[in-house]
Amino acid sequence: MAFWRPRRFDWRAARLVLLPWLALAAGSSVAANATDSLYAVGKISVDATAKDAVAAKAIGMAEAEERAVQTVLKRLVPLSAYAQLPALGKDDIEGMVEGVSIRSEQNSATRYLAVLDVSVSEAGVKQLLENQGIAYSEARAPSISILPLVIAGGRVKDEGPEGWWQAWEDLDLSHSITPATILKPRSNLDVETVKSVLAGDAQALATMQGDYGYGPLVIAAGDAADGKFVTRLAGADSVGAINYGHTDKLSGTDAKAAARAAAATAFAILENRWKETQIQGAPATEANSEEGKEAKPAGKAEVPRNVVAMVEFSGLKDWQDIRGRLMNVAGIQALEVNSLSARTASITFDYAGSLDRLQTVLNQSGFRLEDRDGNFVLSTR
Repeated sequence: MAFWRPRRFDWRAARLVLLPWLALAAGSSVAANATDSLYAVGKISVDATAKDAVAAKAIGMAEAEERAVQTVLKRLVPLSAYAQLPALGKDDIEGMVEGVSIRSEQNSATRYLAVLDVSVSEAGVKQLLENQGIAYSEARAPSISILPLVIAGGRVKDEGPEGWWQAWEDLDLSHSITPATILKPRSNLDVETVKSVLAGDAQALATMQGDYGYGPLVIAAGDAADGKFVTRLAGADSVGAINYGHTDKLSGTDAKAAARAAAATAFAILENRWKETQIQGAPATEANSEEGKEAKPAGKAEVPRNVVAMVEFSGLKDWQDIRGRLMNVAGIQALEVNSLSARTASITFDYAGSLDRLQTVLNQSGFRLEDRDGNFVLSTR
């Protein structure tokens, strides 16, 4: 693992900007040469409308470039550092883009639809993170396999009407900090075996790993029913055993859109698990301290894997906001609500780390975790 503190470099002066319309020739784009680079983002879908075709295309290209730069920045830093990333203007974005290639595109008199790949300046990204004092890692995780599946009618299927498998296939996995290969379930995969893996059965997982190549294997089960989309991850990734669950309401959202969002969130969980191990394993002066100041010693108290806490909130809307934010806190998995009242909720979640680390990541996300008379109490700051 290596944390970079790059030298001062004026990336604006040295930038290479390849205008989007120069990338139309197949195979000629700079981005096309960035195969599997951490500084390239693939499969960016855009759908832009404007007064004419030229304006629509310009809007679509600008959107793709902005999303690419944000993706690369968030790819290198843990979720707990996202709030430290600065807002970027149009000139900042354009200065950090090195090239654009077009996978496919369609247009009309006022609309532009395309799937694009964008290459981002490595020097520019590093300089930005250096200027903000944000530690990051380029260490990539060992490749894993992900098996998206649905269980329907007592059978294991690779796909359902919500497009769960396709949602994973559409993710840009090859450029990720945690590269992954998407598999399809074999025709003889038994429902009970899958259910056992989802329930945490190590022997069932070992059997499936043997069938699929013995490497790290994550089962990604998706289910759209009763106005909800439920995501389950179980198995082992590049960090170790994982058992994660999340439920999204489908109100106002079609099942395919929910599946795409759920797949993106689930993969972000896998990415962040790896990034958090890199941050925790780094020297404290690099990851957690201001330059020139002594780092505080890490706490040694270990948090139980199964954590029970009482959450305090002001009302239903506040509780819904808190619950959504907790779902995105780095390292928190399998969050469940035990009971709910007008002002408090009892929750249970898994966290494999020290108490100091848990309190730190919660604090960075706007929460306070306190021990009151032997019980954990969580509130917003």
